[in-house]
Amino acid sequence: MSTPIPIEPESAFSGPYPPAHTPKFITPDLDPPGADQLGLTPQEISQFRELGFIIKRGLIPPHLFRDVMDLWWQQPPVVSAKMKPDDPATWVAPGRHWPKDNRWGLADNWMGQGPWPAAADPRPGADIGERVGRLAHKLSISSSDAGGGNDAWRWHGAGHDPALVDVTSGHRKMLHMVELLLGGPVKLPHRHRGIYSIFPADENTGPSELATHMDANVTELMAVTYLEDVGPQAGGFTVYPTSAHALYHTSEQALNWVPTKRSKAAYGDIMANVQPVEFIGKAGDVMFCHGWTMHSRGIHDSDRIRIATIHDFNRVKQRGHVLWTAAGKHGGPRVHCDMDGIFNFPTDTDDDPADGMREVTAKWILDVNEFSHSRQPPRDDIFAEWNIGQYPVEGNVIAEPSWWEKYNLPMLPTGDVPRGGGGTPAVPLSDIAGYEGDGRWQVVSRANDWMAG
Repeated sequence: MSTPIPIEPESAFSGPYPPAHTPKFITPDLDPPGADQLGLTPQEISQFRELGFIIKRGLIPPHLFRDVMDLWWQQPPVVSAKMKPDDPATWVAPGRHWPKDNRWGLADNWMGQGPWPAAADPRPGADIGERVGRLAHKLSISSSDAGGGNDAWRWHGAGHDPALVDVTSGHRKMLHMVELLLGGPVKLPHRHRGIYSIFPADENTGPSELATHMDANVTELMAVTYLEDVGPQAGGFTVYPTSAHALYHTSEQALNWVPTKRSKAAYGDIMANVQPVEFIGKAGDVMFCHGWTMHSRGIHDSDRIRIATIHDFNRVKQRGHVLWTAAGKHGGPRVHCDMDGIFNFPTDTDDDPADGMREVTAKWILDVNEFSHSRQPPRDDIFAEWNIGQYPVEGNVIAEPSWWEKYNLPMLPTGDVPRGGGGTPAVPLSDIAGYEGDGRWQVVSRANDWMAG
């Protein structure tokens, strides 16, 4: 099988199709039997196979979130907006108080030294103004964000906080369900995407809308955990049932998302004909769905803050290369690594293709940031290799090293970086790859070295 065109690691798969249907609320009375129990009933198995999702109510005891929620109220976006836990009026449209430059919680480790660059900072590894990828705190203000109508704070740095991982992605009940659905051996999670908070809008913002997309990454199973109660039209996670089935069969590969011409058509058909469902739940409720499920933050017309964590799960397997991307210089284009670990820089620009002192980054908010080594085509049954209750849980969870550990990259906070900060900065291209001439750089893979001991 040929190597697909390199993908943009920060991209999502979407299209110019407005939703044709308003979301249906999925409340506990609509759950199949067993939603409030650990395990899978025949009805839940049937729903997951048919629709691609299930909800487990009260899976994680909400008192375990108190520590991180106390920390949530101490974070810069909350403090700068003067939000108070006992005053809902202060929760409305906090983005007007957020600074334009929010490099909070970052170490002085960009390219191995120095602070993460701001927009106007000169950079030896990239042109001025080049993007730096996700920050520890990603802030989106009202209609400037896809979907519009609500300010959003994505606290990515919290996603690798060990205490939060232990009570969410790494909680024993979460891992039990992952093994029961996905099958083992399950890769022990090292992080999740962080805490995603959606705020009430004020009368000056536009209407709250869906921002539908599919994450174009290597996630097999995705989960969403509510840290606070979420009522109807309060930004609840919204999914399109059966969407993963339709998109899966248009991909060139079963485990790596490689869209084809049929993929856009399938996306448009889903938007036109599938009614989305909005996950209504309490703190500790968890929705599980196939990783290629089309989804959105929900329509938010309430006076509450929607606070949730988003998780990615994979099985242990042979890995491919990290989804790297390298900055262009002197006006040259940004170049992405392909599945074979190759960067191909153009040789007809002012950007010297042999220059290894250029910034290379990865989508560090993901725990699953490596291509699958397997390039097998889709099977007739999207769940052919899954468990979905066929055999009992054995605790088959393996502590595979994280992708950043494999490549000796920083991630966790160091020095005076506060808890909930950190993140993987850029490294020089020459640190991870060797130049082979004619614009071609080959990454040295460390993906499976751990298996050899």
